[in-house]
Amino acid sequence: MTNHEQAVARLQEMLRFDTTNPPGNELPLVRHLAAQLRAEGLEAHVLEATPGRASLAVRLRGDGSQRPLLLISHLDVVPAEPAHWTHPPFAGEIAADILYGRGAIDSKLTAAVHLQVLLMAHRQKLPLKRDLVLIAAADEEVGGTYGMAWLAEHHPEWLDAEYGINEAGGFAVLVDGQPIYTCQVAEKGGADIDLVAHGRPGHSSVPHDDNAIVHLGEALKALGGSLPHHLTPSVRAFFGAAAAAARPEVGRLLLDLLDPVRSAGALASLPAEPPVKGMFDAMLRNTCAPTMLEAGIKRNVIPSQATVRLSGRPLPGVTEPQFLAQVSQLLGDSAQHIEVQAARFRPGVASDHETPLFGAMTTALQHHEPGAVLAPYMQTGGTDARYLTGFDIKVYGFVPMRYETGCDFFALCHGHDERVSLANVAFAVDVTFDVVQLLNQ
Repeated sequence: MTNHEQAVARLQEMLRFDTTNPPGNELPLVRHLAAQLRAEGLEAHVLEATPGRASLAVRLRGDGSQRPLLLISHLDVVPAEPAHWTHPPFAGEIAADILYGRGAIDSKLTAAVHLQVLLMAHRQKLPLKRDLVLIAAADEEVGGTYGMAWLAEHHPEWLDAEYGINEAGGFAVLVDGQPIYTCQVAEKGGADIDLVAHGRPGHSSVPHDDNAIVHLGEALKALGGSLPHHLTPSVRAFFGAAAAAARPEVGRLLLDLLDPVRSAGALASLPAEPPVKGMFDAMLRNTCAPTMLEAGIKRNVIPSQATVRLSGRPLPGVTEPQFLAQVSQLLGDSAQHIEVQAARFRPGVASDHETPLFGAMTTALQHHEPGAVLAPYMQTGGTDARYLTGFDIKVYGFVPMRYETGCDFFALCHGHDERVSLANVAFAVDVTFDVVQLLNQ
């Protein structure tokens, strides 16, 4: 089989292991992959944090003249609803050159690409100035407790690297028909916040104006507004790069997104699909979305308390007090009835994009797609990169994928019929292997 065929076949195998988290149960898949690597003469390590929860680690030695390059992925996946899929989520079926399965994008694809690149470097005896280290971790989807967080605490020797290549970037988005490839150099943090409305209890047959549910409804309406426009360096760099590649009139709209006064109008006029516009808007501000509601004990009882749970996403550089102040300010007059409770806060993460790694990614991408534009990008969610902030490492999300109609990254990641084209698996392998070669010259 060719390298491309091997990568596809391995990804198929990986998708057939049900690593839905919870419970994860990554160990059988890790053992399967470790056996394949050992058969190739590589020393593969199965790092088990707790029974059944394991990560794969393997090192291809270089001459040590430069610090290692870390290839990061995760093997657990989010739950699937098979009734809503056209192909079973754990069958690894191929139809019309599209591979279906939970993890086909997030993030078994990343692991399959990294494994193929590592094997190519090993088989070709690629002269390496830096060790090539692969980590396919457990538990990313439920906080990393048995994965990257555990590795950072118990096996930091595996994470000592100058650069890391991670998931959550590399895909192309279309603006005015122009594909802009993303290199994730930053990501938002997380903030778990509860809004608790208080009121006066009573019998439902005698309604009154101090109903906790009504107060909470007013707060939820207020939350429909946007948090303030707030720029970060990676976001400024992304829209700058996209504007430079666009037609002049579209370029002006992209630059206007950086202006808090012009931003809303520019976004409305931008020739891009709604999911792309939604991503752009989320990149320009902190966000805080209501996701869970709790109220009432009985149908005929007006409750004294009602709660909404919020999923906040703070930008890199934003502190917890700053974030809470923005949320509280957005509540307006409804705040008099609301208690804001902060349960957990995790700051955003950012890496400098002006590095030899970013240059290597640009060169490799343009070798396979002449004229391609690579832009620094901030992921609106989070990845395992957050556990590496204590290490002297720059981590970029980069699994290069051409834009394909019907295979939108944001719709498929955690969605029904998660899938990837065989052509994009091949493209990711080729570009990533070239990045490794360039970074070792």
